[in-house]
Amino acid sequence: MDRRRFITTLLATCLLPSTRALAANPLTPFTLQEDDDSASFVIELEGSHEHKVFTLDNPPRVVIDLPQVSRIAPSKAPRQHAGIVKDVRTGRHGDGIRIVLDLKRLKQPRTQVRQLDAHRAQLIVSINDPDPLMAAVTAEAESHRQPRKAIIEIDAGHGGKDPGCVSADDHYEKYVALGVADALKTRLHADPRFEPSLTRDSDIFIPLHQRVLMARDHHADLFISIHADAAPTPSASGASVYILSEHGASSAMARWLAESQNAADRYDSTRDSNIYSDDPDVQSVLIDLSMRGTDVASQKLAKTTLGHLGEVTHLHQHRVNKAAFAVLKSPDIPSMLVETGFMSNRADCKRLLVKAHQQALAEALHQSVADFFEANPLPA
Repeated sequence: MDRRRFITTLLATCLLPSTRALAANPLTPFTLQEDDDSASFVIELEGSHEHKVFTLDNPPRVVIDLPQVSRIAPSKAPRQHAGIVKDVRTGRHGDGIRIVLDLKRLKQPRTQVRQLDAHRAQLIVSINDPDPLMAAVTAEAESHRQPRKAIIEIDAGHGGKDPGCVSADDHYEKYVALGVADALKTRLHADPRFEPSLTRDSDIFIPLHQRVLMARDHHADLFISIHADAAPTPSASGASVYILSEHGASSAMARWLAESQNAADRYDSTRDSNIYSDDPDVQSVLIDLSMRGTDVASQKLAKTTLGHLGEVTHLHQHRVNKAAFAVLKSPDIPSMLVETGFMSNRADCKRLLVKAHQQALAEALHQSVADFFEANPLPA
């Protein structure tokens, strides 16, 4: 794993100016032709033809993102369909539009852009079974250039003798955190792009710094710590996202240097890191560069996560927060801590105890991870 190159590339790309056009393009209504086994979705674009098409499972669906489009004409398509497409949904996604085709069973789409004139084109998304021979040839070619799975460390906060926040009617944060973490692991495990890992899968106590070491031992590419907040006033509510503060980064760097230079220390696994060097001066520079890249990556992940959480729950703050949380102090793994709501708020607590809401939070986190790696793919 070349994490140093991944983080360095990420740091470099954040300095490049965006080439995204700011124009909003109107769309004509789309058309959908389908039967029990296939479908053809066609939409006319004016101006930019930029698009992303991908699939998600559980439930099966095809997602069409049009990032440079801000308006879409109302569709005359019926809400329920008789063929393979169960439903068509549209909505805002970032600065653009997202179209979701809910399917009866998952099939891989093929896309084609057909130019109509100098300004207009048709985006055609075909959902059908490809020719078996061609599919075999394509699969063989793809097998030689498939990216590795991204390893996601999911940290359910608290546990065991540490209950975390306790609500007025004796509900424990540690169980809420584990419920959301387990739901997220299930979703990521079903996604072939990811390999999830839990710091704890039962009601046990794990020291904070040990959780960071577990992520490193698992060669994690991302670290997500899940919690539920508390406040002196019961009116505080909503989800928040945190990344490491500058003060926390300074203490993390000092601790890393001390641990990695002590071979007898129980944390001497830090010697296996890509940012370890026998020369303390060299290592200090390597850690500093790595932490800058990690901070950029964490910012991107956290900002994406806020957007998706805002679609399924109320946000306490609409900006990324920074704090010196111990579990965020990995110099080389992008990390964030998600406060899913307030245990001290009666309405928040009631929602957090419901499995369906935990599943919705997990789906938002899953989509955040997927969007992050789409924009910042792992090195080949």
